Amino acid sequence: MTQKNKAKSRTSTIIIMLIILLVIATFFIIQSGAFERAIDPCEKELSDCNHSCGEGILNSICKEKCTYDYRACEDE
Repeated sequence: MTQKNKAKSRTSTIIIMLIILLVIATFFIIQSGAFERAIDPCEKELSDCNHSCGEGILNSICKEKCTYDYRACEDE
């Protein structure tokens, strides 16, 4: 192989590897639901609200309010 062929082969291999990594990353982003949450602001708001409720005695009351707000958001 000549130097030019080796360089082309190496460049092609790197490009193919980058494309494969991009496809894998895209798959995991879509699987995790991050794409959906970015599109649905009501879902994101519910998730953030539930997360901020924490744990304890008032946790369930806080989460009920989050669910109520989520339903109101979807009705808009």
